This record gives sequence, structure tokens and C-alpha cells, in this order.
Amino acid sequence: MKVIVKQETMIKALNIVLKAVSPTSTMEITRGILIKTVGDMQLSLSATDIQLAITTTADAIVNEYGGTIVNARLFTDLIRKLPSGDILIATDEKNVIAIKTDKSEYEIQGKEESEFPRMESEEEGKKIKLEKGLLKDVIEGVCFSASSDESRGIITGVLFEMKDGTLSTVALDGYRVAVKRETRNEFQGEDFKIVIPAKNLREAGKILADIGGDDDEEIVFEIGENWVRLYPARTTVRINLLQGEFIKYRDVMPKDNRISIRVEKNELLSAVERAAMIKSDGKNSFVRLSITDDFVRVSSRGLEGKGKETVVCEKTGEDLEIGFDAKFLTDALKAAEDDVIEMKFNTSVSPSLVRPSEGDRYEYLILPVRLSTISA
Repeated sequence: MKVIVKQETMIKALNIVLKAVSPTSTMEITRGILIKTVGDMQLSLSATDIQLAITTTADAIVNEYGGTIVNARLFTDLIRKLPSGDILIATDEKNVIAIKTDKSEYEIQGKEESEFPRMESEEEGKKIKLEKGLLKDVIEGVCFSASSDESRGIITGVLFEMKDGTLSTVALDGYRVAVKRETRNEFQGEDFKIVIPAKNLREAGKILADIGGDDDEEIVFEIGENWVRLYPARTTVRINLLQGEFIKYRDVMPKDNRISIRVEKNELLSAVERAAMIKSDGKNSFVRLSITDDFVRVSSRGLEGKGKETVVCEKTGEDLEIGFDAKFLTDALKAAEDDVIEMKFNTSVSPSLVRPSEGDRYEYLILPVRLSTISA
């Protein structure tokens, strides 16, 4: 292989495929990047940790065809530190990789490209098109509620369920539930149900952000028997699906709510964030919401002090005092898309909901903490 590529072009491509590199994997090959020529004008870069696989392309001048596997961290660190401009990358029959610029020359040992895990699948899946902006909203709006404990299996993933023209995406971790819904005429007849690992979905979201472009741009979303593939510009992202039955989340969503408030989201969010600065037990932050008349009083107390905020609201139902883990509450408020939101309650020990003031485009369920935990 012998190619000339711009340093900044190579860095952009490396930043994309590095998201699939596993620096802690016991499989050495998953700590590498496969670099190979594609025709006369492109390089292909691929990386995989077996569960997540990414391939992208970079413009290059190809003088000799070929490919090799290179240590991802060493190669990337070196390319980043080279000056802007043209880089010559060449390999010999022993997979020694020469990297040259006008003033620099390095050699690093590569591996035979045939050692790289097979990433392609001959199987063709069900294909639908989703706007880039919709995918980004889903990733930002639900992934935070998935469990990060790998031992918890299916709830480390995000449910994608298409039914009757509505795409529902759901994540939960035992303490909260996040649901987003999007209804479209073009979704009719495209029914499916899959669970995508949240951590890999987040990496896909970073790629969508990295490639930029218009949020209205359509992304092909291809669903196989045990995988899903996304095709953002010049890139393929393949993610292995989680297997098993997702939790019946509808069973835990409150059906009736005796108390509700309408409130300016950003005012409540700012109040909770400020109150949360006072750690309740030196590590965690809990806040108490005292809902009376047309006010929500947000308070906190800890070893280092105490605080209280007052936010105007429109209340329906009786007064209530309820406590929350501040992080769970702020996560839900940040994800809510509207300026004015609705919060629904039953009792101080029942799950609460954050919803739009109209419709059901999203729902965030949060379990409260016992008021005895908060001495504010």
C-alpha cells in the first residue's frame, strides 16, 4: 500500500473509527484499525470491539493498493502530532508501515489485514429511513436512563419499537424510565421491535454529531436478525443487538395522577441544579419539592449548608411534599423538549412523571426518595 493523505482528513476519519476501538480488550486485534485502499481515491478505515463495528472512508491519492492493521492508539497519536499537510503512508511485504512528511519519518509494525475480524454480513436487513435529527433526539432523550451495569442485561439497552405508525424508544434502569414517541404516516407498516445497547448507541450519536450536516438529512437504518446498521455520510456503523424480552415498561407507568403542576422548565431546572450543589450526604444530592398553592419550593440540606428556591407553577390537586435524587430529576428536565412542562404525582412514595403540557411525545418516570432521607 502506498497513499498520500491530508493530515486533517486522516484525523477526522480516525476520530470516527476510534469509537469502536477497545483499549482494554483482551483481544489484541480489537485494539487495531484496518486501513486499506478503496479504488484510486479513497482509504477505508475500520475498527471493531466485536459488539460495535465502524467503517469510514477518507479521500487519498492511491499509488499502490493494499492494506494493513495498525495499533490504533500509537498510529492516531502520531498522526495527530504531525504537522498539517500531506502524509505519505506506505507498507512493505512485512507490514512495516512507513509514515512520512517533509520533515518527519517513522516506521511502526503493522499486521496482516486478513487477521482483522470479518465485519460485513451477506444478510440484508429491513431498511427504513430516519432523519439525523430524530436519531440524535432519541439518543439524547432516552439513553441516559439505561442501566450502565453490564450485568443487568437487557436494561443496558434502548428499546426501539415501531408499531401502528409510531416509533417508541424506551430506556430504564430500575429507578427511572424514559420514553420518546414519534408518529409519522410513513412509519405505517414498518413494524419491528429491537433493543440496541445504549453505550453503542451513544457512540453512534457522537458520529452523527461529528459528521455535521443538516438534521433533516435521512439516515438509512437497517435491521438484521441480531444487528442494526446505520449509514451516516461515508460511514457504516454496525451494532449487535441485545437478545431477550424487554421489560414491560407500560405496566409501571402511572395511569392516574391526583396532583399535577405546569411549570416553566428552565426555571425549575435552574432551581434544582442550584439546590443540588449542596450534597445531602457528602456524595449524593437529594432535593425536596414542597408543592403548595401556586409555588414549588425546592430545598436541600447537607453537612455543608442548606438552600431553598421558589418557582411559580399552576397546581391542580392537593399540596404535596416529595423528594428526588437531584441527578435523576435534572436529567429528565434537561431531556424535556418544551418551555412549559407538566409534572404529575400521586403520593410522596409513588412514581412521578415529567411530560409535555400537551400530548405524549415524551414521558420521564422518576421514583422518589423517602423524605426521611432529606432533612431539609
